[in-house]
Amino acid sequence: MLDISWGETGVLVGLGLVLIGRRDLPLASHTLGKQIGRIVGLLQGARLRADRFAHDHQLKALQNEFRSGLRELDAVKAELAGAMMNSH
Repeated sequence: MLDISWGETGVLVGLGLVLIGRRDLPLASHTLGKQIGRIVGLLQGARLRADRFAHDHQLKALQNEFRSGLRELDAVKAELAGAMMNSH
């Protein structure tokens, strides 16, 4: 997903230590982690809803296709029944 190397991570931690300060860095890291966790949770929920939506619509499309096939079979059945009645 994100392609961050250990060197880049070290630079980011170093910058955080310098800009935020050694005392407030754990609190800032904790807050950042919580926010990232919330974002990930929202994205996972959205993906789950999108998958369910797609699955439901695929199922409805299959149901419609099945019903169409049954109507065609009923038409063939009626046609054969009519042909049988005409031949007798």
